[in-house]
Amino acid sequence: MKHSHPEVAQGDRGIFHMWLIIVVIAYFLNALAAVVDKFLISKKIPNPAVYVFYITLLGLLGLVLAPWGFSWPGGINFGVNLLAGLSFAFALQYLFKALALGDSSRVTPFIGGLSPIFVLIFSFWLLSERLSWPQMAAFALIVVGTIVISYGKNAKSSGKRSFIGWAVLSALLFGVSYTLTKYAYLHQNFVSAFVWMRLTSFLGALLLLLRRENYLAIKASRQSTDAKVGGLFIFGQVAGALSFVLVNYAISLASVTLVNALQGLQYVFLLIMVLLLAKWYPNVLSEKLKGWILVQKIIAIILVGIGLVLLV
Repeated sequence: MKHSHPEVAQGDRGIFHMWLIIVVIAYFLNALAAVVDKFLISKKIPNPAVYVFYITLLGLLGLVLAPWGFSWPGGINFGVNLLAGLSFAFALQYLFKALALGDSSRVTPFIGGLSPIFVLIFSFWLLSERLSWPQMAAFALIVVGTIVISYGKNAKSSGKRSFIGWAVLSALLFGVSYTLTKYAYLHQNFVSAFVWMRLTSFLGALLLLLRRENYLAIKASRQSTDAKVGGLFIFGQVAGALSFVLVNYAISLASVTLVNALQGLQYVFLLIMVLLLAKWYPNVLSEKLKGWILVQKIIAIILVGIGLVLLV
């Protein structure tokens, strides 16, 4: 069995800085996608299953890579690809359920702060992945900073259930998916593993259609979605798809634990975007940044920044 060791990746500074730059770009794009997701989930596409279906359907565009290395991976590797894809699809489902109940600048950082902890545990056991002390310090600072960003009263939860339950379940499944993704890239070529996981993610979305309400919601969305909403959806999904490809490529090059922990950058970008857009969409992207809340956000950004510096 092949194992991933972060210190090996750091031996080649060129590769190390390359994956770090790739991750920064990826999480900026994912922040764009998250803002669009929150807007559409809140106002235009209320059923999360609709979103998961179309996201994984667009993921099938990964099939264009098939001529460059797609092949049957063998029974065990196929099982890994299947579990990685299914867990990703259901993690998305629970992410969007949480987004429907909470502010995007709290829900996504909460999941992003928790999922690296699951990845750290799973990768330690499955991948024998070990972090150096500076990397552990960076990991801790980024995760704590991410959680600090999400901490506080949820402005959207008045009269509703808390998003916490769905968010924890989503983080757990993302942790499973990311760890198995790294395992797949260690034992298969990038193109083959990537394509198989896109296929199995779509299979997970198809399983959601077994619920009649989800099937009817997806059917209705094809008839009721106007051109403006459709264009916004496509923009968000293109940004999300590019981010996803870049994150997967970074995972194939470096420590899955560190790549996942760097989601903290996404939430710094997200916070800035929400602040800029909240003026025009206060009912969807509400943020109250005064007094202690403002101090809290600044502290969180500083923690994430220090963690990034330690990695560089």
